Amino acid sequence: MYMIATFDCKFKTNQENIEKTLQHYGLRKVQSSLYVGELDNNERNQLLENINEIIKEKDSFLMFPICQNCFSKKEFCGREIKFKNDLFRVY
Repeated sequence: MYMIATFDCKFKTNQENIEKTLQHYGLRKVQSSLYVGELDNNERNQLLENINEIIKEKDSFLMFPICQNCFSKKEFCGREIKFKNDLFRVY
């Protein structure tokens, strides 16, 4: 299932750690603090556990599941964002 993840961090080090974790799970940055990627339930749960270890009191992290049908209906204004399926996950 596709996931949309977004976050807001008070400190840059937390932001960098969250970004590295999201990229580790194969999510792709589409805007400054917005990531999109495909995760199964186990990966989603592991990601949330890792984020909970990183996140601080003043930070926030949101993740929304989105089905393939809804994801395929995405629309763009301005520059189109290319979503490549050839991204690799690091384990």
